[in-house]
Amino acid sequence: MSIEELLARVPIFAALNKEQLAGLARLVVRRSFPRGTVIIREGDTEAALYVIAGGQVSVTKRNLPGSPDLYLATLNPGDFVGEMALLDGAPRSATVTALVPTECLVLTRWVFNTTLRSDPLIAVAMLPYLSQRIRQAEEVTRKADEVARKPQTTPLKGP
Repeated sequence: MSIEELLARVPIFAALNKEQLAGLARLVVRRSFPRGTVIIREGDTEAALYVIAGGQVSVTKRNLPGSPDLYLATLNPGDFVGEMALLDGAPRSATVTALVPTECLVLTRWVFNTTLRSDPLIAVAMLPYLSQRIRQAEEVTRKADEVARKPQTTPLKGP
């Protein structure tokens, strides 16, 4: 798969045209990670998108002290992490570790922002995806509120 094809699989870039994808492809850096390497650490503020070009990674989240980390996902070639970090620069919400020797395409926030300044239509093309993410977050919040407001169905046992 070409760099452009890999980038086109990232939802935030799905609406970009071939020229815009080619421009981004010229800006990514290929990085190799040996097995066991932590690629992204939960809480870090390094902001970049990682597209898995080869290999396999696990995504985990810290659990309560003394408990094992929570397994979230295994990612393979064509998968990605960090697309929202390109936009908000917020600390990383999970840890990503290479399960086997892994190659990633890395696009930093700084390089991405420079690209947005030179081609603002990239930002316009990303708006539908961002709107979808906001709607999904609102739906999750709405459902959580419904669950929290439901009356308790099992009676409490007294002394």
